[in-house]
Amino acid sequence: MVRFSSRGFPLLLIAAACHANSPGQGTPPPLPSRGQVPAVLTFLSPLLIPKVFQDCYRLREYVRSGELARIRSAYGDLYAVDCVFDRAMRLSWNNVYEALVVSAFALMDHHRVGVRIPLLGAVLWFPLSSEFEEEFRARVDSLPSHLYPDTPPGREGDRDKLQHFFGSAFLTAITESPDGADRFGLFIDWVEELFIVGGVNDDRDVRANREGQRFGQRLLTDPDARPSRFFMLDGSGEGAPPGAPCADSLESHQEEK
Repeated sequence: MVRFSSRGFPLLLIAAACHANSPGQGTPPPLPSRGQVPAVLTFLSPLLIPKVFQDCYRLREYVRSGELARIRSAYGDLYAVDCVFDRAMRLSWNNVYEALVVSAFALMDHHRVGVRIPLLGAVLWFPLSSEFEEEFRARVDSLPSHLYPDTPPGREGDRDKLQHFFGSAFLTAITESPDGADRFGLFIDWVEELFIVGGVNDDRDVRANREGQRFGQRLLTDPDARPSRFFMLDGSGEGAPPGAPCADSLESHQEEK
């Protein structure tokens, strides 16, 4: 039974109203389960390095696809995030660790990063993606960006929060503790402001990190957990508006078979 605090219930009503009033968005449809994958394949999935790169490439293709664009238009960006992670789980043979890694890279909104060198004043640029510029731009423009009731207006919105969310979720899952992930996230935000070109220490990045930590921790006991429930309200995974579990469309699932 879901429990609501006196503070959480009004916020839930507001969040639910925002989603209910979104134009052109309906109730997400129930879709097939992921099915059973032999435990040995789930274990081996992240160890097969060429497969991990291939899975990341295929997930980026899915982000750019017309299928995800239709999902965003029909059911909203939170449901689209669920579908991206669900596709990652399928590609990863239900291994949550690989699924979190490829999700973080497939949803990254930087093509390269510039690092300022203290004293020397030089800047070193490091690539974060092997995509061609056109592919990168098409993927970034397709990223789900409306994640919160307070998401800033405009195309960019909160799309940069996805990499924080899934990266922090991976660190939490791999260490089985949110504490180390939280300290690492705070350290990264501090380094980003000091040394990264264009970097700022953003409280909303910290919020996305901590929501990702809760998601990563939940995945350890519930591999069917949906990321959208951790972007809502306080990120606890409680109190999200009701909706059917997410997966790929029935047609695409049948095509993969």
